[in-house]
Amino acid sequence: MSASRVFRPVLSQVAAVAAASLATPVWAASPVLLGVDLSFLHDPSFWWLAFSLLGVVAMALALGLLYMLRLRLRLRRRELQAVRRERSKLSALLNAIPDPVYFKDQQGAYEGCNPAFVTCTGLAESQLLGFSDQQLSQSPDWSLALNHSSPAVGGMQRTLAWSTRPDGQRVCLDVVQAPVFADGQNMGSVGVARDVTALREAMTQLHRAVTVFEHCGEGIMVLDADLLIRDVNPALCAITGYSCEELLGTMPHYLQIGEQNPEILKELWAEVAAKGKWSGELLERNKAGVAVPLWATIVCVPPAEAGGEAHYLSVLTDISRIKATEAELLHQELHDRLTGLPNLALLRDRIERQIGIAERERSSVAVLYIDLDGFREVNDVAGHAAGDAVLKEAAARFLNVVRLSDSVARVGADEFVIVLSGLVDEETAMRLGERLIDAMHEPIVVSEGEPSRHFNLGASIGLALFPADGVTVDELLRNAEAAMCRAKAHARNTVQAYRPELTLAVQKRFELTHALRHACEVAQFRLEYQPQVRLTDGALIGAEALLRWRHPTRGPVSPMEFIPLAEETGLIVPIGRWVLETACAQAARWQGVAGKPQQVAVNVSARQLRQPDFVVMVEAILAATGCPAKALELEVTESLLLEDAEAAIQLLGALNQRGVRVAIDDFGTGYSSLSYLRRMPVQTLKIDRSFVSELGSDANVAAIARTVIVLARSLNLDVLAEGVETAEQAAWLRREGCDWAQGWYYGRPVPALDFALTLPQSAQQTPARALVEGDLLLAAL
Repeated sequence: MSASRVFRPVLSQVAAVAAASLATPVWAASPVLLGVDLSFLHDPSFWWLAFSLLGVVAMALALGLLYMLRLRLRLRRRELQAVRRERSKLSALLNAIPDPVYFKDQQGAYEGCNPAFVTCTGLAESQLLGFSDQQLSQSPDWSLALNHSSPAVGGMQRTLAWSTRPDGQRVCLDVVQAPVFADGQNMGSVGVARDVTALREAMTQLHRAVTVFEHCGEGIMVLDADLLIRDVNPALCAITGYSCEELLGTMPHYLQIGEQNPEILKELWAEVAAKGKWSGELLERNKAGVAVPLWATIVCVPPAEAGGEAHYLSVLTDISRIKATEAELLHQELHDRLTGLPNLALLRDRIERQIGIAERERSSVAVLYIDLDGFREVNDVAGHAAGDAVLKEAAARFLNVVRLSDSVARVGADEFVIVLSGLVDEETAMRLGERLIDAMHEPIVVSEGEPSRHFNLGASIGLALFPADGVTVDELLRNAEAAMCRAKAHARNTVQAYRPELTLAVQKRFELTHALRHACEVAQFRLEYQPQVRLTDGALIGAEALLRWRHPTRGPVSPMEFIPLAEETGLIVPIGRWVLETACAQAARWQGVAGKPQQVAVNVSARQLRQPDFVVMVEAILAATGCPAKALELEVTESLLLEDAEAAIQLLGALNQRGVRVAIDDFGTGYSSLSYLRRMPVQTLKIDRSFVSELGSDANVAAIARTVIVLARSLNLDVLAEGVETAEQAAWLRREGCDWAQGWYYGRPVPALDFALTLPQSAQQTPARALVEGDLLLAAL
């Protein structure tokens, strides 16, 4: 039987009992109620069964309630686990976030933070919880910027702040703070601080790059993979003449095959492919159609991401000015600045090319080497500005004479070279040389300063022919110069053709020049002193210092050979200083010594006198050696004084004021101006030896010597005769009133240690013997 069948009658009776219980008095009095028999109520088994049934129901209800509670607990546990997992995820997320994150409640007190916040600020979470920024002793650097408005009533706040980390590193933080709402209720705020230092630096670099791009002096263009222009800067627009809009989307001219040499483009892209960049010179045609030389650097920029296309960056520098400067410098390097003529370097190249042509065509090349006669005097008298004007005029005259196919070059201060090519022979070249000389016959007028000056210059020309006189450039130039030196030495204003014997003379001159320079360095010079006596009684009044050179292998070298060479090379200046120092030192040692000269005469050269510090140098030497100024006499030639008389008067006046005596040497051998002579601050006139040597044989010479003596007397000057070799010469000079004399008759030049005045009888020598022995009375300088 099923349970329903068993319990159904029971349940019906229980229900009846329950109903009867509502009227207890009734069923208690009568076992029958409403037709229901209630007698079973008195049966104990009924009640046992009823209470058992109630217990089962109660137990079922309890079990149901327990089951429901278990389900609710299980559901709650699942919800708590889900919340715990979410909190774990959130905590892990916060801990993993590299940016500082913090939480605040409605009052601004910290409720938590992540480890990145602790690392950034150096504040532990335990130091923050429950405290606001105002309550902290050390709040984050951005707190002041976010406190001006409360997150509880305001919206999201954002600020940039520089913060110093505990390790001392300065970082820039982008801080965002926003309120948190739950069901419309403000729960506080959350803040995130992101480190944007790298971004700021990148933005700064980008700003710099943009500034450089906009203001760079070099043109910059960005090309895509198809070599089309995508961007340009203003400098490139200035170079090309095109606007940015006109250039965008086009291909540069310098990368187009029709505009550029294909070989250059092939090399360019090959190097870009191999090395990533190429640099070189290209030509770009600007908007006006003018070709602009550019120095280009083309760089391949790899794609920023996989699958992208590479692009190219081109930096272009306009080198038009550089090219023009290079051309100008090349012109200056190969041309003379003053005259504009080719210089020696370009001349050598042209001669080399003409030799090559002559070899192929079996023709000749003529080289004319020109030296201007009298040019040095122009510089000395009128200055270098006038000298430059003279050189320009001479160059112009030479250009007017030669053909356009000929070359005229300036190779020295006053030296020019003309190269003739083609069917040229010695006679043709000689005729051209004569026309060049004729071109210099007219005076050159120089207007530098007032008044204008006229200079008469000549030209000494040497000729050398290819291949007869040389087959190389050096041989032709050297032989032409040797021929010019011969023309200058023997017959000025002429053309001299090269002859083989000239080479030996040039070689000897070169060797002597080298030896002279070496002599200055190793002190091969010495001074000898020749006595000067008073004619009336033969008393010693002074001595002249004479320069001597004894070469270790050549032996004694004549002053007539090395003095002119020293003048030409400029070595006379250091040699002259040494002579002055040595002579003054010796004069100082002789002061007050009996039988020794109390005055020493020293010859000075034109180059020495033209030194701007000559007077200062003399004064310094006198002071250094202790020589009295009156013990020094400087001898100068009359021709030197008359080259620039006013300057000479000023110079000699300065020496005279310091007590130094001045004598005019070789007086009477040149053209003298009496008007200048009377103004010259000189004390002595020296009669040249050429007059003294012919006193007994030529009446005219005697008359000139007599006139010099009378002139000196009238001007209150002393007179000294050079080269007195015989008693007859001495007697004649004494009778005519000459004051002093020097020569072999009174003593020959000797070193200072051997100096002594000898009797005239023992010192007599014939002029021929004196000349043979080389004891000519030449100026030390």
